[in-house]
Amino acid sequence: MLLVLLVVPVALVIGILLRGEGIAALADVRVRGLLWAIAGALVQLLRTADPTWAAGPLHAAGRVLPPLALAVCATGFALANARGAKRGVQVALAAMLTGALANALTTALNGGMPFSVSGARAAGIPAEQIAAPTPGHVPIDDGTALVALADVIGVPGLGVVLSVGDLLLWGGLAAALVIGARRSTTRPGAIVGEHHPSGTTPAGSPPAVERSTP
Repeated sequence: MLLVLLVVPVALVIGILLRGEGIAALADVRVRGLLWAIAGALVQLLRTADPTWAAGPLHAAGRVLPPLALAVCATGFALANARGAKRGVQVALAAMLTGALANALTTALNGGMPFSVSGARAAGIPAEQIAAPTPGHVPIDDGTALVALADVIGVPGLGVVLSVGDLLLWGGLAAALVIGARRSTTRPGAIVGEHHPSGTTPAGSPPAVERSTP
């Protein structure tokens, strides 16, 4: 959730500014499939909070249901935005979906997202939180599957441990938003879509007056 609320918006703003556009370019970002994103956020929120009233679905089939639901939401969001998008956006969305599916598979196989204890310490996470991790997370041990895709990248200062899937997921999403921000080339007062070929005069405009050379 920290990455959603902080990293992606910051990356989006920085990317647009680096393209030479103002903050107003944010208004040109068009995102489809918001219901998929909202559904995924709600699943993640329930998974982290682990309320007693939702214990049945959250713990069903060894915690396979939540990561499966997240994978479905990520797929729906990616497909909704890839349709008719420019090539760069499609590639970025493919990276995002790859990261989401990698996280979902790793979580499903381990009954929770495995994390590196040493990575958590390097990130500055308190020892008591490492000993009692948030629901949906389990420490890496000898029986952990797909360790390379687990949360092993500690980020000091942010207090989070990331996976390769996280980097692909949020990096791809930020890239898709930046690339998808439409560059505005309309001059003040001009009509969007209006174009006059070189050397022609728009209909209804007064003819140009030639200036004679003294």
